[in-house]
Amino acid sequence: MHIDPPLVKTLDSWPSLKKHLRMNEEWLQSFESSDLQTLGDYASTGRVVHTSILTGHEEVVSHPSRSAFLSGALETTSIAKVMHGCRLAPADTARDQFALGVLYRELSFLQTVLVESEFPARFGRKLCGMTVGFAGWLGLAAAVGDLVVLERWASLAVDVMRRGYLRDADSRGLLQWILRLWCDVRRIDYPGTNYPRYAVAEEILQNWDTQDSETLGKWLVQLCNQHTRLTGVQEFADFSNSFSHFPVEVLMLFRLREQAGLVNPQVNHPLMKFPWSRLWPIGPAVPDELLSGLYHRLESDEGLTVRGLYRQLSTS
Repeated sequence: MHIDPPLVKTLDSWPSLKKHLRMNEEWLQSFESSDLQTLGDYASTGRVVHTSILTGHEEVVSHPSRSAFLSGALETTSIAKVMHGCRLAPADTARDQFALGVLYRELSFLQTVLVESEFPARFGRKLCGMTVGFAGWLGLAAAVGDLVVLERWASLAVDVMRRGYLRDADSRGLLQWILRLWCDVRRIDYPGTNYPRYAVAEEILQNWDTQDSETLGKWLVQLCNQHTRLTGVQEFADFSNSFSHFPVEVLMLFRLREQAGLVNPQVNHPLMKFPWSRLWPIGPAVPDELLSGLYHRLESDEGLTVRGLYRQLSTS
């Protein structure tokens, strides 16, 4: 690994921590309550109701497990959990919120893959409606220490890439990098091809297991600068979401290095100084009452469980 990394200019308009948290609060007030109601209604009644754009009348969704209304509400709730965690950090309860976010987003991901897997038989072609945005959540799973979720999710995610289910597989290169890193460490061929590559990220990928943690720390400062650039509209918006101020790619690297018995460096960058920019103790994510209710409803009404979906989707 070269001693001196190339310099990457940080995004000038990258929001301050105060502004970031304020934007989080505004987003929560706008979106969280309605989606929580959708999930709560489904858990208690087994029904998902929406207002038809065409008729203006309420309609009941016939197959909630395949419904974008349910998967969308799960995804919104996962983002809300991350935002709550940022508000609570550095308290240990922040980890619980981040871990819940991982579980809600995992279930949304599984629903989406279920739809993708069934689409060709029904319509004779691939839907290709997924995005690579789920890769950031794998970084969060690594950070919170739920390694069971990380391994099963990452494995299916790579398979999803291999099946060609993604519509934006060529656009968000640092999210692709998170998956490539996991594959390299696990000695799995990565199926992606055309997407942006960044010199700093490529060098780190080739030297993820270096013993020279001091030099690696210098390179990671520039990777953090690249992260800020990918939160705006000037370049590909890999992190213009709940991870704009969350170094999920660095934390994935740190967890994989930790598993390999390597020392992680200190990274002198604002992105790494937030109270949530850390590895939490290894342990399972525990579902809350609402998510437990959703699991129960999916199993009782449609015979679907998280483990069962992984088995089904891994062989379909």
